[in-house]
Amino acid sequence: MNPELRRNLWLELSVHRLVATPAIIALVCAVILSTAHTPEPLAAVAGAASALLLAAFGSKLAADGVGEEARNRTWDAQRLTSLGPWQMTLGKLFGATAFVWYAGGLCLAVFILAGAQWLPTLKLAGLIVAGSVLCHAVAIGGAVLGAQRGQGTRSTNAVVWLLALLWLVGPLRDWTRDHEVVSWWGASFVRIDFALASAVVFAAWAVFGAYRSLCQALHVPTLPWALVAFLGFASGYLAGFVNPATGTAAGRLLGTGVAVSLVATYGLLFLEQTGVVAMRQVQTRVTRRQWAQAARELPGWPVALAVALLFALGTQFTAATGWPMATLAIALCLFALRDAALMQAFAYARQPRRVAATTLIYLALLYGLLPWLLRTLGADDLAGLLLPLGNDATGFTTLAAAAQAAVAVGFAIWRWRRL
Repeated sequence: MNPELRRNLWLELSVHRLVATPAIIALVCAVILSTAHTPEPLAAVAGAASALLLAAFGSKLAADGVGEEARNRTWDAQRLTSLGPWQMTLGKLFGATAFVWYAGGLCLAVFILAGAQWLPTLKLAGLIVAGSVLCHAVAIGGAVLGAQRGQGTRSTNAVVWLLALLWLVGPLRDWTRDHEVVSWWGASFVRIDFALASAVVFAAWAVFGAYRSLCQALHVPTLPWALVAFLGFASGYLAGFVNPATGTAAGRLLGTGVAVSLVATYGLLFLEQTGVVAMRQVQTRVTRRQWAQAARELPGWPVALAVALLFALGTQFTAATGWPMATLAIALCLFALRDAALMQAFAYARQPRRVAATTLIYLALLYGLLPWLLRTLGADDLAGLLLPLGNDATGFTTLAAAAQAAVAVGFAIWRWRRL
């Protein structure tokens, strides 16, 4: 048996919990049935309890499975064990959350048995399970990234709770609407069926993402093909919801790909471990012409930015894409390159401190304060060069973005050479 899973099962499933949990659930069910006399209120309470336990509380426990070890300074010792990334992923995913799966599973069983219609109830139960796995895997991936950056678990838990509560909005808002239709890429699907299929697919991606995060933490060499594949999948998935009146299918796919890849670029830029050590490893591999090893050492944000640039080039050379923002796609990628270079320049300081906070301050100046000040002074064209959205002079915007990116990259290179 998986040692990590077995260890967590021993820690989470005590005899007291195994006996007391079903007794408490049975007592609550008896109280509800004695007052309501119908199974509908029991089904609603059981469904809400299972969703809260699995998605919200389970996500916190999943993040704590890594975060507590990082805070107790046992994470590095665990990384030195013989556990592989899949063993650790499954052990954290289903071991650290074993109790909530036990309690939430009992609540789900009550929800299914008390449901008025068994098929919609089963679908909603499957949606809660798949969404909970998705939240748990995202929590583990975020906790691993936080542990690598040397951050505590409090901020990670806050994000996890927010994501979990956002996930609960759907299941808790509409219990009976199982006949509404969703339009995706011109086809119509029943809402609950589409939501269930989407949750299962994204849960699988999240589990694989947690595995890749642990591969990076355990220094298991991997190529960044998974990130490229996910960006392509997410772009195709989200593009299916774009109004067909905005352009052709190719235009919607390429435009959504630019947006998704840029969001991933900024997210990875602020979440991943960055700085001198990470880039020094890549430089060493490149100097020795070890291209495969360099690709394995490369952070995720340059890969996401390269994918965004490929999508942006596709908007330029694909005929009749019809995407309204196609002329700004290259400029958006150049602005992202400028922002990434600024952050790297701050990280290359001899004593870097609060790199992310410093970068956010400068980005607020570049995207907020300076454009507002220039527009107040009547220099709208000049403000548009700093804030590309809504600017008509797209050619000048691209040139200005290229110039700013060149200055930022030059600044980062100068900082790098001074180390």
